[in-house]
Amino acid sequence: MIQDNPSLETPPSLVAETPLPLTEPWLIYAIGGGWGHLTRALALGRIAARERPVFVLCNSPYAAHLLRYEARRRSGNKEFADPSPSIENPSDFTGELVPIAEGCYLHVISPDASDRATRKQVRQVLAAEEYECAIVDTFPKGLGDELADILPQLTAPRILVHRDINPDSVRALDWPRFVAENYQLVIVPGEGEQLPLSHLPGVRHTAPWLIRSAGELPDVARARTLLGLNPALTEPLVAVCAAGLPQELRLYGHLTRALAEKFTGVTVRCLAPERPKNCPPELWAFHWPAIECLPAADVVVGAAGYNTFYECAAAGVPLVAFAFERRYDRQARRANRADGQLPGQVLRVESVEAALKAVGDLLSVATSDRHRPAYRNGAADAVGLISQLVAEW
Repeated sequence: MIQDNPSLETPPSLVAETPLPLTEPWLIYAIGGGWGHLTRALALGRIAARERPVFVLCNSPYAAHLLRYEARRRSGNKEFADPSPSIENPSDFTGELVPIAEGCYLHVISPDASDRATRKQVRQVLAAEEYECAIVDTFPKGLGDELADILPQLTAPRILVHRDINPDSVRALDWPRFVAENYQLVIVPGEGEQLPLSHLPGVRHTAPWLIRSAGELPDVARARTLLGLNPALTEPLVAVCAAGLPQELRLYGHLTRALAEKFTGVTVRCLAPERPKNCPPELWAFHWPAIECLPAADVVVGAAGYNTFYECAAAGVPLVAFAFERRYDRQARRANRADGQLPGQVLRVESVEAALKAVGDLLSVATSDRHRPAYRNGAADAVGLISQLVAEW
């Protein structure tokens, strides 16, 4: 099993209370920087975990925030301050001392670990357990190529989660050949058919994977409460979803302040695990998963990353989107594609001034007629596809 690290102190509320079921687990490889890999993994894993144990291998810097938040939520503390014990580097728990979120057991590698240390831990996790299947998010060879010589040795079926990615990287890293030889199933989670690997055999498409299905979203009043607001609030709400790279927090903090100053009679909240230093404390809130707050929002401002984009689309909330440059993810393409698929729902901007104007335009046509959204959560379909592959293996 996973190696124990006695130097880490786990809050009791994060400890699994029951032994793992006596069935082979699924492993989800979700190594990658932001919320995207971690949330996608949990969206899939929480549904799969109803039938078997699910391990999520991740190194997101947000994992520590999530574990602290889970500890606070389970303890019943609803304040936005973070009173739970610090988990600066949650990693390497064993047996029943496995941190758990959304029904999934997390193996968290420190985001500050060297490439060599990360590769070593990935190898240890894959070698320490018999898995019913291995699910790899986005990077077929692993983020640092550490899976290139591991996957061919696995006897369990391998599944690739293929979100949109820069085709130049795909060609340069020789992914088409590797995927064809080493993966039995490729699932595209709602990203369309014009993807670099979508021509390969074994590709299946689903709707976007979301951490909450439509029937799980709270009503407007409850969503406002989750943001620390009066549930009877009637004035419009603009939510600034400050997910992304740490250096982008300053932009979100500046934008939050500018929105609050420009639009009187409008409530503004910056939704982020860490308050931007230039964001006034009274304008900051954190709730995870963020999609549970969206029913309260009239407009969302954020990036065109996977989670923010598809969560807003599912909840029917207009998104003012910055398309940030990423090494792999093509946010600009995702935002531009929305012009045909979601007319008027996504407005791409490139400056704070443009974002302010876009928010004003959207607020001027906002309607108070709110309907509970109905959308398909592709994560459930993906679990079905993977289960079928495992049963036939």
